[in-house]
Amino acid sequence: MAKKLTVNSSQFTRGRQKHKIFFFFCYLISVCCLLSALSGCSPTYPKGNFKEHIIRLCKKEYKLDVKVETVGKTIAIYVPLTNLLDFSFTLTQDAGEKINDVILSVSRVALSSDSNYEFYCVIAHDIKIPEIQIVIIKSIDDVKRYLLGDISRGEYSKRMLIDMKVSPQAQKERSVREAFERMSVDKKWQESMMQDFFRSDPATLGDIGYWNGKFYIKDVSTPEFLAEEIASRVRFAFRDDKKLEESAILKASKGSYVTSDAADRSFKIDISVDSRNSGTFTSEELSDKIFAGVLAASYDVIHGYKFRDFDYLTITNLSDGRSSKITKEDLESYKPKKTKIEDVMVFDTF
Repeated sequence: MAKKLTVNSSQFTRGRQKHKIFFFFCYLISVCCLLSALSGCSPTYPKGNFKEHIIRLCKKEYKLDVKVETVGKTIAIYVPLTNLLDFSFTLTQDAGEKINDVILSVSRVALSSDSNYEFYCVIAHDIKIPEIQIVIIKSIDDVKRYLLGDISRGEYSKRMLIDMKVSPQAQKERSVREAFERMSVDKKWQESMMQDFFRSDPATLGDIGYWNGKFYIKDVSTPEFLAEEIASRVRFAFRDDKKLEESAILKASKGSYVTSDAADRSFKIDISVDSRNSGTFTSEELSDKIFAGVLAASYDVIHGYKFRDFDYLTITNLSDGRSSKITKEDLESYKPKKTKIEDVMVFDTF
């Protein structure tokens, strides 16, 4: 089983001094773009050559060779690096700075364009170990809001998805080829079968990546992005709460947005938690604290984005079968640090 890697979002903001200057420059650009739009002037980067603008800017400003693809309202940028990880499998400072350069470049183009893209994905591989990838997904509107001072630096840093792991497509192809070998499938048929049956577009955000010269991307939707952001914030909350970390191990945190029909739209947050032998909480206190933390993260994201296209939120701890369904109205009435969870949550078990 491949080991999943994790990375702290602060590694992408710990760059050289020029990045601070460049962020200010981007702010000026965004203001100029707004003024240009109001005055009817042409955009700096017309949408007709959007991909080429990003490629040229990365090459000119940072000497980085990137590839760009788009699908729907999503931009994907692939950047190959030579030193993505150090000996301890931690993102290197140099790689972090280069990834940040790409993020700044695509933000600069998106903010100065007449395009209508909503999300971008930056995909980085180490050319020496291409199976390892890092994927960063951000909302372009969040970039605009940060530059205009509508959200704080701390909030902005939470509004991204960062995933570092073995490429899902690489894992899939390796497993399939192993099966082909066991079945003694002729070599000339292996590639054809791989192309026809095992190289499809990703179904979830976690499957996004780049492998063997091909993008594996999907059009990111706002609700699925928010669902994964809730799960991400739950992971950070566990890491930052020392007492909670001493009492429990968060094995998994997964968010999804489910629609069975127009009248049944919901967020689903599944977590898997194991209790430690040591800790300061009873089992009931620990369970309540975990659910309160997931509820708070859900409220922060859904309220922060002013998202209302859902009917309820379901939180489930897969480890003990405890689950709670919270309506949109109850979530809207929830007040962090003031509302007791029993006032908005009714628990079931399965």
